Amino acid sequence: MRCYVFTGIARGIIEEIVKRNIRTIELRSAHNVATALKVNLGDCVFLTYSKISDLERGISGVIAEVNGKEVIHQSLFYSSPHYIEESEMAVVRLKINPKGFGRVIQIRTGDILDAIEAEVVDITNISAW
Repeated sequence: MRCYVFTGIARGIIEEIVKRNIRTIELRSAHNVATALKVNLGDCVFLTYSKISDLERGISGVIAEVNGKEVIHQSLFYSSPHYIEESEMAVVRLKINPKGFGRVIQIRTGDILDAIEAEVVDITNISAW
């Protein structure tokens, strides 16, 4: 199946997703935000703890379905007596429903801020637990 890929997700977060203790993830890294902006409700996503530079055939992770999406813009301010600094960040929150565990068969990437997609094979079903 074809899934959007999110990399660098902490192992503890993935474990909590599998236990269904976490249903919403907040994505902040540039490549994950770029991918999340392309995601629509009902789409398949693949979450892995592997870093983007390690993404290749055979990487395992959790397959989930997207049930909700929210895009937020946050501003951070820092000031000193001599200047004020402001930075803005886009954050995407996805409400997900885990479906099973998967393994990457083939990666599809483009330029630096294009969505990361992969062909993923389902290797086990979470609901069978």
